[in-house]
Amino acid sequence: MRTLKSKDRSRLIKAAMGQLPCDLTVSNVKYLNMFTGEIYPAEVDVLDGFVVRVREEGVQAPAASKETYDGKGAYLIPGFIDAHMHVESTMMIPENVSRGIVPWGTTTICTDPHEIGNVMGVEGVRFMLENAKKSALRQYVLAPSCVPAVPGRESTGAAFTAKEVGTILDMDDVVGVAEVMDYVGVVTDNERMHSIVEEGLKRDLLIQAHAPFVTGDMLNAYRIGGPLSDHESTCAAEVREKLRAGMYVDLRASSIIDGLAFLVDGCRDHYWKDHVAICTDDVHASDLLTVGHINKVVKKTIAAGIDPRDAIKMATYNAAREYGFDDLGALAPGYIADMQLVRELDGGKPEAVFIEGKLVAENGCYLAGDTLTEAPCLPNTVTIPQLNSTGDFVMRVPEGYTGSTIMVNVMTVSPASPILRMVVPTELPVKDGAVDISGDPSLTFVCCANRYGTGSKTIAVYRDFGLLKGAFASTVSHDSHNLTIVYRDPAEALLAAKTLQSVGGGILVAEGEKETHVALPAAGLMSYKPCAGVAEEINALQKVIDEVSGGRLTVLASAILALPVLPGVVITDMGLVDGTNQSFVPVFAL
Repeated sequence: MRTLKSKDRSRLIKAAMGQLPCDLTVSNVKYLNMFTGEIYPAEVDVLDGFVVRVREEGVQAPAASKETYDGKGAYLIPGFIDAHMHVESTMMIPENVSRGIVPWGTTTICTDPHEIGNVMGVEGVRFMLENAKKSALRQYVLAPSCVPAVPGRESTGAAFTAKEVGTILDMDDVVGVAEVMDYVGVVTDNERMHSIVEEGLKRDLLIQAHAPFVTGDMLNAYRIGGPLSDHESTCAAEVREKLRAGMYVDLRASSIIDGLAFLVDGCRDHYWKDHVAICTDDVHASDLLTVGHINKVVKKTIAAGIDPRDAIKMATYNAAREYGFDDLGALAPGYIADMQLVRELDGGKPEAVFIEGKLVAENGCYLAGDTLTEAPCLPNTVTIPQLNSTGDFVMRVPEGYTGSTIMVNVMTVSPASPILRMVVPTELPVKDGAVDISGDPSLTFVCCANRYGTGSKTIAVYRDFGLLKGAFASTVSHDSHNLTIVYRDPAEALLAAKTLQSVGGGILVAEGEKETHVALPAAGLMSYKPCAGVAEEINALQKVIDEVSGGRLTVLASAILALPVLPGVVITDMGLVDGTNQSFVPVFAL
């Protein structure tokens, strides 16, 4: 177990015995006991950021506290813990994430900075840790395990071995090894993944899993290999199998993937749900501003049939136990006084939020009073020398090919899942030595270009991406975060590339000579603006995306086109890759 906050036990003992006054009493509340599930009228006394006692109604404290906060009959529950999220996906730097989510009742997040790790290496992770200290939210980091996700199948801005992972694990506020996406490397026991996982195990830290579609003997081998918690189940049966194997399952509802209802089906009828927690994974600023954070997942979990008390326990005590935190996730003597007052147990916005006994949000307003970072502090990470002219976006046929048509492996959504793709060999016209898709409006080109200066790129054809006109471009492209552009007109693709290069990265739609974008100059992933400002820009861009896609696409539509750990075909700067066996698939079906 891991103690998060050092305590002066002598002072706390004296306060418990009435020999010292407490700092704060939260009175007139309906208290939810995380150990018994009981709800009863109570008052909670706090000293030095820790709960000293919980008194049932009518039981007087031996000494009055310095301050009393009237709960006005609301429920008092622990602050929410996000068991797995990527701060970069909010499109905000860590300090601004705090200001965006604390008013929704989240007081702790456990984050995987493998996005910025892929872009900027260890120094990027260090930036996330240091910037997080500027705000009230308790932010813990896990050391990225797969940078790149699949070596030799994509190019990134950095590469982590066991040495880099170990360096990060020894930093303050690092609590585990982040999602081990290379499950093939674990079950084949290759040296890279074995040594990285070992760095976490020898420090007795959590090894986080990433195991979609992994079942049977492969799941058994993967669990034995070290990973303990997983947020990537694709169906109820996977949830059930992982829980039966002793793993933790994090129920997820994100801005990219939300299959919470079928995830709940995998555990709803279980007698014990102690190994079920809750996470957001990827959630952007616009959603944070309007519907919230972990509270939103709690609300959905309740709607899917989980008792509200169980849902809240998943988002507090269970999440803390997943990480081995022994002083977080409940409100009881010796526990950190992270707490929130809610009118109903339904995932709604809290009336007040406390972190370590200090009021940090009230009626939706952030009150911690920290200072906003104003000046950009990270360099431009978008370097694309291979994209200088419209010709660089033309899909040329192989040298020496003279036919009037050519067979192309066209990327197509798999019938197995909307987030997976397969290739379908398709005969397409050839014009002036290049693939011609002008006669088929269902087809687009997709280009994945290395943005770290190597000059590598891949151009392929995609069917039914959803783009009706214009070009869609993004440097938010898990996990390599190379530049991905979906387009029909090379001129619009060039405009998109040059604009994103000039602003340091972001998400953009180009149509004709016009473009609309959200600039993300912090590693091509995050804005320096606060939540409301980022949300406003996202909403404006989404309106344009609706126009060019007929409402079919979102700002994160291309975010997983280049993720080679998915068990389907993706595009990286090195080629088309089948994530199932991590092999290359030829662009042309010759």
